Amino acid sequence: MDAQEIRAVHDILHLVYHRNKNQHRHAKWWKWLSQLKRTALDLGSRESTKVAVAVSPSHREYLSTHLIPRCYLAFSTVVAENQFMALGIVLMATLSRFAKAAGIKLKEKVEKRPNPKAPVKKISSAAPAPVEDRGERVSRADLGAVASSELETEVAKPKGKAKKSSMTVDEPAAAPAKKLKKTKKKKNAIDDLFSGLL
Repeated sequence: MDAQEIRAVHDILHLVYHRNKNQHRHAKWWKWLSQLKRTALDLGSRESTKVAVAVSPSHREYLSTHLIPRCYLAFSTVVAENQFMALGIVLMATLSRFAKAAGIKLKEKVEKRPNPKAPVKKISSAAPAPVEDRGERVSRADLGAVASSELETEVAKPKGKAKKSSMTVDEPAAAPAKKLKKTKKKKNAIDDLFSGLL
């Protein structure tokens, strides 16, 4: 384990902690940043004079199985939030640097993937899968006839809320009895400028 490197990691974590404490101290990932910072301080200050510090097997097991994987999960949520992506990337890089300085190799979970050469088992079912209904083809000539018949029916029906009256579609509406007086606006200099445009 490199004590100087761990102290450098602690310095970065301390700066991140100090700068973001007011804004993020209630976030779920903040607990893991705090624990990682304390652990880095503990490991870095054990023997400040020696370059290499030995870590006990139980402490190494705690770091590799508990602290570092949980910090990884917590910091990856920060990266996933687009708003604090830069902070999350710094935290992930610092965590990686800490794991390397502590001499901890992370156990990667190997996912079982299907072998491409292995034969694929087909599931036989008694009933065939239902065929998707894709509708019927309609020619453009049929569309024109349908559109013209719909247009004729719409013309016959009055639009909007129809009041009960004896008016038919062909009769023009009666002119309103009163005409509103137009009041003249007072013109100003701006109206004079734009009067030629209208």
